[in-house]
Amino acid sequence: MDTIYSKMLKAGSITYFMDVREAKNNKKYLTVTASQLTKDGDRKFRKRSVTIFSDVADSFIKTLKEAKDNIDGEGEFSKRVKTGRISYFIDVKDAKNKSRFVSITESQPSKDEPSKYSKRSITVFDNSANDFVRAIEEAIGYLK
Repeated sequence: MDTIYSKMLKAGSITYFMDVREAKNNKKYLTVTASQLTKDGDRKFRKRSVTIFSDVADSFIKTLKEAKDNIDGEGEFSKRVKTGRISYFIDVKDAKNKSRFVSITESQPSKDEPSKYSKRSITVFDNSANDFVRAIEEAIGYLK
């Protein structure tokens, strides 16, 4: 798996890593990893990631932009983007401190138990949403 493009975005206590790679079957994909220090003081990082495939990239970025535009408003935003067996849920939610955030969840049937789902998610807070969307858009340009 060769890395085609990498970008790092620091947003408060979270650092996002965006890596475009090419798989053995020559298909490109983007992995977005959110890394954050744990609160226990051990200098350990909590990492969460989602993978976006080239065939869904345009729909994904369109929905992510809609969520970003909605983050400053009120009310709920929730949309699903589907490709094959994978679904992406993009939601705007209210945080405890009255700010808002975008939750991006990747869901797919479990390999071991197809009746269960495996979910991975990352969070993008309102103060970094614009920079995050720009960085994702730039990375998705390398998927084509």
